[in-house]
Amino acid sequence: MARFGFGKRDVRRLERERDIEGLVELLRDEDEKVVFQAIEALTRLGDKRGVEALMALVVDPTTTELIRAKAWLALDVGLAREAKKRTQWK
Repeated sequence: MARFGFGKRDVRRLERERDIEGLVELLRDEDEKVVFQAIEALTRLGDKRGVEALMALVVDPTTTELIRAKAWLALDVGLAREAKKRTQWK
């Protein structure tokens, strides 16, 4: 992605539009802040394709430890949310 904000993807817009593919693309961005925002957006959307992308990010040996930890946490939050839905637990 471009530096200095030129051509930078708008994570909030992608989330509003439920553009899972666009958010998944941002998981490979060189700016960790953009990657974090994409992880959070995918977590909120809870789409299966996003979960698969986060799992791939976790097992990728080139992923930094900080991003891997963020992706693990996002997967954990998503699993907890699904468990609540299925058991009606609040």
